[in-house]
Amino acid sequence: MAGSQLRKRLWQHKIFYLFLLPGVVWFFIFSYVPLYGVQVAFRDFTFSGGFTGSPWAGWKYFEQFFSYYQSTDIIRNTIIISLMKLLIGFPMPIILAILLNEVTKVKFKKTVQTLTYLPYFVSWIVVVTLMQRLLTPSGGPVNELLGLFGVEPIQFLNNTTWFYQIIIGSDIWKGIGWSSIIYMAAIAGVDQQLYEAAKIDGAGRFRQIWHVTLPGIRNIAVILFILSTGSLMSAGYEQLLLLNGPATAAIGSVLDVHVISSGLSQGRLSYAAAVGLFQSLIALILIVTVNRIARKVSDVSLF
Repeated sequence: MAGSQLRKRLWQHKIFYLFLLPGVVWFFIFSYVPLYGVQVAFRDFTFSGGFTGSPWAGWKYFEQFFSYYQSTDIIRNTIIISLMKLLIGFPMPIILAILLNEVTKVKFKKTVQTLTYLPYFVSWIVVVTLMQRLLTPSGGPVNELLGLFGVEPIQFLNNTTWFYQIIIGSDIWKGIGWSSIIYMAAIAGVDQQLYEAAKIDGAGRFRQIWHVTLPGIRNIAVILFILSTGSLMSAGYEQLLLLNGPATAAIGSVLDVHVISSGLSQGRLSYAAAVGLFQSLIALILIVTVNRIARKVSDVSLF
């Protein structure tokens, strides 16, 4: 009986389920089919043998990674950079969305929105090239400006003193506008009667934000935070590959770059797959753990 009712309801809403079809197909092709290749991490992969013809290697490549003399440093660097991005970068789109929501001049608001969205569509190659032009100690506008105040030229790039500031700052600049879209949509969905009630109670703009806006977007923020914790083992491949150099390698070598350089540059596909699988398993554990904590603390969770 229950099965027939379910089939009846599915048939009644078939047009809506058809909208899901492209997404389901996309996930199946690009997210589930590639899982077949995970076995490469446990094989001595050769192109002649393929996925099924290459001999089994067991945990050989996992042991190689954990016995690698730089593996501890690479894991530590990845966690430090990812944590800084999460703790500093995560609140920024929320702050931007709230500030834009308080702007009453539509033209100014749209201009700011456009200017903050644009960096998201610029590739990291262009961003890094722009940063090199701006921050170079040889005639760069930033150092020229500092020179007017008597400051000696600063080597911002390839400098461990400024490395984290450059990484975190550029990451926030590139993604803050795009990430704020979801929060602006959430703020737009807050019941306006709550603001009117707060005004009647004598609440100013700051108290309205604290007692109405923030609770209104809390669920969205918790969900996005849970998803963000899944990237703690992924500090960003393109950005770190381009901004990290020999001078900053001690604090800038991360797992993403290590996987790509091992797999593509050195041709060690099984080793790269093993390290990548390690990243994914840690990400899964983090998401499940944070999701469980969030469900207990705030009654909001992914599953």
